[in-house]
Amino acid sequence: MEEDAERTRDERSREAWRALEEGDVESALATARALLNENPDDGEAHYLAGSALMEGDDLAAAEPHLRRAVDLQPGDLDARAALAEMLYEICRFDDSRAEVAMLLEGDPEDPHAHHLAALLAERRGELAAAEESERMAHRLAPDAYPLPPRFTAAEFDAAIDAASADLPAMFRERMENLAVIVEDVPPERLLRTLDDPTPGLLGLFVGTPLPEKHLSDLPSPPDAIYLFKRNLERICESRDELIEEIRITMLHEIGHFLGLDEDDLEASGYQ
Repeated sequence: MEEDAERTRDERSREAWRALEEGDVESALATARALLNENPDDGEAHYLAGSALMEGDDLAAAEPHLRRAVDLQPGDLDARAALAEMLYEICRFDDSRAEVAMLLEGDPEDPHAHHLAALLAERRGELAAAEESERMAHRLAPDAYPLPPRFTAAEFDAAIDAASADLPAMFRERMENLAVIVEDVPPERLLRTLDDPTPGLLGLFVGTPLPEKHLSDLPSPPDAIYLFKRNLERICESRDELIEEIRITMLHEIGHFLGLDEDDLEASGYQ
């Protein structure tokens, strides 16, 4: 009888994981919660719940489940990898780094751990270490972790100049006092100013949109568009694609400067 009950639990768990792989977050989460009602110390069910919540972009709710999964099953590297990724996404970089170190101690050839190590090294400005980890992830799983195109600083600036020259006239006319600043990744000082910070940002407008400006405004720091070089490189497969992504991101952030919201940008083709 106990074996039948255990088999039923395992079948339900497998079905829930399949549902999650197919994008059915609600079904996976419902099964995870049912399993946890039956056994609050079911480590895999906590991992399933945390994974489903991550897939549904509820990272804050995912954290306690993933931490509990790791506490109950310290040797479960998949659950620890999910925890490390979640911590990175909510900008808890030191905590993520500690989990990645344990991942690599448990499996030095885990490509996802090397990928996360590369992201975290970038954040500390350790670009040589980041590229070493990036190459390792690619060697271990080339399809999952392709090597991105890389521009020199001069090449990236040239792509910005080309994109600026190609802007619609209505954009160029309003950009005279708008600085374009390039950073490798979003610095924490900027992430802390955002309601929903994410380390994977491609670009960011910082300042007051033009429609909100008034002659009586007090002096303030100059408006600026930030472009995050290594994040842009990472999402591209070729140099041509990177040039196009720089152009699209600039258009998007200039749109924010002009006071366009996300719906306006999408309707205009800049989303």
